Amino acid sequence: MMLNGKHILVFAATGAIGSGAAKVFAQQGAHVWVSGRRREALDALVTEIGAAGGTAHADVVDATDSQAVHAYVDRVAAAAGRIDGVFNAIGGRPSELRYPALTETQPLEDFLYPIDRIVGSQFLTARAAAAHMAKTGGGAVVILSATLSVMTAPGMAGISAACGAVEALTRALAGDFGRYGVRVNCVRGSGMPETRTIQETGAGIIALTGQPPSMAMPPLGRPITVEETVSTAAFLASDLASGMTGQVVTVCAGAFVG
Repeated sequence: MMLNGKHILVFAATGAIGSGAAKVFAQQGAHVWVSGRRREALDALVTEIGAAGGTAHADVVDATDSQAVHAYVDRVAAAAGRIDGVFNAIGGRPSELRYPALTETQPLEDFLYPIDRIVGSQFLTARAAAAHMAKTGGGAVVILSATLSVMTAPGMAGISAACGAVEALTRALAGDFGRYGVRVNCVRGSGMPETRTIQETGAGIIALTGQPPSMAMPPLGRPITVEETVSTAAFLASDLASGMTGQVVTVCAGAFVG
């Protein structure tokens, strides 16, 4: 198993991607420490992982709260003895992140909101975990982005800018923590039809532009799945990716190359 015996934190673990990552990490042998804002959903996730033979622990943590993040990471490090990896699946419903929206009329604070929330949270969780990894010989930070960073999608300025910033942050943090043996990589996922985010985004684009989003199939002839995205995150968190840092790995069935 790729992650056998590793202690890995998963922030924002109650959504489709976060919960999917926690389950795959556990399947690959990791001790998973899941957190989020909804206790009932976290407890259900821990129960599901346990029923499948995995190990998981849950706590309620707001991944945008600096004090809460640092206190939680300190508690996990003390309980586990070390932290080997961290994955933050923070996102939000399109309406919460204030997209789609007409760029011509969108208030500046709405444009900046996904940048503040998503990039800020990735910064907080990555640095808190990496600081502990640095003390114990290294580890892996895996950051989540989306192919909006390389698209020309209408009505998506704020969230697209956030994705681009997350990828730049990946490279910066790789430079900051590499000397301690901490690897920082990013998995860039494409649209996953089973997620609520993609479903609501499509409806929002139709409402905004009167046109459905482009549904052209990529070279593999199908969209990607959550499991394919989070399995790539598991690889990046594993020792199999020991030579990789500062990289953005795209999972998109071939829709984007280069």
